[in-house]
Amino acid sequence: MGSPQLNRPHYSVAEYESLAQSAKEGERYEYRDGILISFLDEYTSADHNQVVQNAADLLKVHFYPRDCRVYTENVRLQVREDGEYRLPDVMVTCSPRDRESNDCKRDPVLLIEVLSPRTAIQDLAVKADSYRGLSTLLVYLVINPAETWVRVYARDENGGWLTDVAYTNISDCFTPPG
Repeated sequence: MGSPQLNRPHYSVAEYESLAQSAKEGERYEYRDGILISFLDEYTSADHNQVVQNAADLLKVHFYPRDCRVYTENVRLQVREDGEYRLPDVMVTCSPRDRESNDCKRDPVLLIEVLSPRTAIQDLAVKADSYRGLSTLLVYLVINPAETWVRVYARDENGGWLTDVAYTNISDCFTPPG
């Protein structure tokens, strides 16, 4: 994803929705607790885009036969009704409710963020905490293409989270849920 730019005025959810709906091409916004975080497409690297596209392509093969959909970067995720919207790099949803909305999804089963120097702290800390609050989410993957590792946050059978799973070898294999 592009470079996050913090804008400090506080916005209501309605103001954010209006801004997100009327954004020009290349303008994307995340929203958390009244703060807008803008992402500028011109700062997204070709390597980042390639990792996102490769991940999405592999997931489509696995999830499309299960009547699930795979989305990339420009599709919003409502994390909390009271004020958090994100733009995950890759999102998988199998929810009929999500098929009804062309803009905003609510019930992901898998999310991926691809790290960049500008987004690493947000992706590893803030987003990881927020995403784990989503009741439908089974897996959150964080991919670091610069250092060739993938961190997996996976929900266990009791609803807790396993966070110590990591892949560091290019030949390691991850099997998606479902």
